[in-house]
Amino acid sequence: MVDRHTQAGGAGVRLLVVMVVLAVGAYVAWGFVHRPAGTVVTSSPQDAQTAQQKALAFQAAQAKAQQTGRAVSVAETFTDAELSSLANQQAQARGLPFNQISLHSTAQGTIQGQARTQVAGQDLPVSLVGVPIISNGRVALKITSTQVGSMPLPGGITDQVTQSIRQPLELGQPITGFSGLRVALADGELTVSGIAEPS
Repeated sequence: MVDRHTQAGGAGVRLLVVMVVLAVGAYVAWGFVHRPAGTVVTSSPQDAQTAQQKALAFQAAQAKAQQTGRAVSVAETFTDAELSSLANQQAQARGLPFNQISLHSTAQGTIQGQARTQVAGQDLPVSLVGVPIISNGRVALKITSTQVGSMPLPGGITDQVTQSIRQPLELGQPITGFSGLRVALADGELTVSGIAEPS
């Protein structure tokens, strides 16, 4: 014979499981309905090509510095579309669980981004905010916050999403042999400048 307390306890557990499933489902639905607001940048194959040409300007400056024995200054400005193209290439090369990355440089010194990611088998929109840094001779985006839809991610999911981008998202190839390498932001543009030094 089944004890009434056992039946009540089993019903309570089932009710709790149903409530948790509904809460998770509501959260996922909220994320789909409330997609991130902001500038969506679309990059084309031409943007990818011009971004690569601008990145190669740094190698050309380094080669010229070696040939002439004199320092060579270089500065290249990347549009949002070119920056987004570089970010998507690097995310794919590193196997990050992000795609459709769209980056927008702001005059406030941050880069706002949107992407798609897989969380617990669900394809979700993610908003990113980061700051450009120089890391190991590369221009990179250090992610300072992430959020899905219009709500911050819960702690466990935030850890899962940000763990994959703990290392800064690199933008382009290493820039070696430069002094004074720096990054400046304006609305819709990121400028990388430095001085190629002869060795």
